[in-house]
Amino acid sequence: MDARVTSQTFTRNAIHFTSLHSSRLLTAQRQITSGLQFELPSEEPVAYRQVRSLETRYVELKADKTVIGRATSTLNASVSQFQDVSELITLSKNLVQQGIQALDSDERNALATEIDALLAQAKQIGIAQFNENYLYGGTRSNQPPFTFGEPVRENGILEVSYQGSRQRSQTHIGDSISIDTYYDGSKIFGGAGRESTVLVGTTGAKHGGGTDTLIGRATLRVQHDSTSYAGGSGVLAGTNSAAGDTILGPAGAHQLTIVDTSGDGSAGTISLNGAEPVPFSNTDTNLRVPGFFGQEVYLDTTSIASGFNGTVDITSTGTLSVDDGASTIPIDFSSSQLVSDVDSGRFVTIDSSNIRSTGDDSLEFPGTSNLFQVLHATAADLRNSRELSSAEYGKALNRRLTELDQAASKVFSVMGEQSTSLQTMQTMEFRVDDLMLSVESNIGEIQATDFPDAVLRLENSQTLLQYTYAVTANLNSLGLLEFLR
Repeated sequence: MDARVTSQTFTRNAIHFTSLHSSRLLTAQRQITSGLQFELPSEEPVAYRQVRSLETRYVELKADKTVIGRATSTLNASVSQFQDVSELITLSKNLVQQGIQALDSDERNALATEIDALLAQAKQIGIAQFNENYLYGGTRSNQPPFTFGEPVRENGILEVSYQGSRQRSQTHIGDSISIDTYYDGSKIFGGAGRESTVLVGTTGAKHGGGTDTLIGRATLRVQHDSTSYAGGSGVLAGTNSAAGDTILGPAGAHQLTIVDTSGDGSAGTISLNGAEPVPFSNTDTNLRVPGFFGQEVYLDTTSIASGFNGTVDITSTGTLSVDDGASTIPIDFSSSQLVSDVDSGRFVTIDSSNIRSTGDDSLEFPGTSNLFQVLHATAADLRNSRELSSAEYGKALNRRLTELDQAASKVFSVMGEQSTSLQTMQTMEFRVDDLMLSVESNIGEIQATDFPDAVLRLENSQTLLQYTYAVTANLNSLGLLEFLR
């Protein structure tokens, strides 16, 4: 006996297949329209997890590319500034060489004015910004790294204070790569390293060796204090001796030669260190007696011993100062005296054993000046503000050339380092681009619609749906007799 299929069964099957083919049709249409094989995790759980993982990786790579781009722009800006520094140093050296050959002060002053302009440009580079951050402040890039002030001492150095960080700021790319972006300006523009101290002058002072702490340049002021004379001759210090005597030295370093031409001490001649004799009388209380090389003493000859003819040993004391006289120390005529600046606490070691006259000697501390101070000193030396002799003037400018070369070397070193970093980041950017393209390709392979397959499934679903509708319509039109058969 054949089993009968009820109308309810036909209806249930019709609904089922209609729903199935409609769903497949809609899925194919959505895939074709959106270009995506799936959008919800429930559609393809495994593939969805793969896509999400790849999308996360893509976001990470995109962030790395943004960081690389920002760091590249920062370093490009810095390298551009260094190129400007290199050019201004080269121009400064050319001006110094012209100054060495210049014949008059007007030409030298004009050259110094050009150096002043280059110094102003260098200051602007020192506080240069990019994206509102200071390029040479290290990790403290939110404030100006340098402040500038006028020298506090006569013929002193430009006041430069570094306010930035001594640590470079780094940009991190990924988990293991770090690139220096904001550099420590004190190392870029700072001194090359302390060298032997240079002392230029006529007082007889020399550098005492050891390690000094004063930087840049300073003036060693050698001043007279008092003069006394060995007994027996009757000669005394004149009324203007304290302020006017220019000799210094322990007993016997200088001598007077007295000749009593009158026989009773009332008249005669006096000479200093064998220089031209000067007539005296017993009424002179402030007799000026010059010696060689600008040396002179003031004497009181009112008590010259009768009939004295001979030499008299002189003892002349004085003081040393490197802070324009704000503080002084007595000269002890030893091989090692520490002379300090009362404000900074920095010092220089002086050999005072051969100091024989007063005056201002020039001290230089090569390798301790930063680029800004070197340019300032270069302009001052072109103007010969220290009143150096022609020979010493040329030597001083040659020392400035050396310091400019050292400054250029430091700038070139950092510029080379940053150029290497730029090359590294360019390679990294190419690599990131390749990885991003690969990730996009993988996402496309997993998630993108296979259009030929989707169109085929769409057509199949449409055909099957139409067939289902046709069969259902045919079944619903069966009469009673056809059904009973």
